[in-house]
Amino acid sequence: MAQRRLSRLVALFFLLTVTSVVEAAPGRTAVLTDLEVNESVEGDVVVFGADLVLGAQARVTGDAVAVGGNVSIAPGAEVGRHVVAVFGAVEIDGDAKIGGRAISLSSLVSLASGAGATRRPHQVSFAMRLLASGGWLLVTTAIAFLFPIRMRFAAWSVPAFGVGIPALGLMIALTAVVSLLAALGLGPAIGVPLVAALMVLFFIGKSLGLTVLGCVVGTWVLRRWIRHPLPISLEVFIGVLVLLALRFAPIVGDTLWTLTSLIALGASITVLSVTGDPARAEV
Repeated sequence: MAQRRLSRLVALFFLLTVTSVVEAAPGRTAVLTDLEVNESVEGDVVVFGADLVLGAQARVTGDAVAVGGNVSIAPGAEVGRHVVAVFGAVEIDGDAKIGGRAISLSSLVSLASGAGATRRPHQVSFAMRLLASGGWLLVTTAIAFLFPIRMRFAAWSVPAFGVGIPALGLMIALTAVVSLLAALGLGPAIGVPLVAALMVLFFIGKSLGLTVLGCVVGTWVLRRWIRHPLPISLEVFIGVLVLLALRFAPIVGDTLWTLTSLIALGASITVLSVTGDPARAEV
C-alpha cells in the first residue's frame, strides 16, 4: 500500500514538473553540456547538469537558470529577469545588468540585490564549506536521534526504488526552480517571503534525504567491521561524514556533491513511505 501511494505521488510530481517546464518554454536549453551564450535570446536560457556562461554580448530577455551547474555572467551581459543556480554558484562580473534577483542554491543561499544588481553574490569559501559540512552533520545526526525508527525504515526502503530515487530528486529540483521563478515574479512584497519558504522546504527535504542516505552508507561501512547493531545516530554521522568527504575531492568534488544532493532530494520522499506507526512494525 505504501509503495502504491508513493508511486502515485511520483506520477503527480512528474506531471507537475513536465507541465511547468513546457510552459516555461526556454529560448535555449542544454543538457549535460556547457552552454555559452554571446548573442540575443528571446526567452530563457536553461542548462541541466552543466555550466551556463553568458558573454559580453549576451542579451537574454527571460531567466538564466542552471540546475547542477554554475552561472557565470561577463561584464556587459544583460538578463531581463532572474539568475538562478541550483546546486551551483552564481558569478556576476563588472557591468552585467540583472533585471531581477540572483539566487544560488548550493550549500549556502545568497540573494543579490534587486533590479539592476551588478555585484557579485557571496561565494562559498573552503572555510565556509567546512562550516556548512559541520552543520549538515549536526542536523542529520539530530534528525536520526529524534526519529530513529522512521529514518531506519526509510533507509530500508531505498533499495526498492533503485534509479527512481535520483530521477525523483531531479524532478524535485526542476520543480523547485520553476516555483522559485514563479514566486520571484510576484514582486518583493509577496515573492521574497515565498522564496524564503521554498528555500526552507528545500533544505528540510535535503536534510531528511541526507539522513536517509547517511543511514544507508553508515550501516554499510560500520557493519563491515562491527557485526552487532549500533545506534542509528552513529551510523548516520559516519555515513554523512563519508558523503561530505566526497565534496572535497579534487576536480570532481562539486559534481559528486551535486549528484549526492539530487539523490538526497529523491531519498527524502522515502520518509513518506513509512505509514502508520513504525514502532509497532515487525523488525
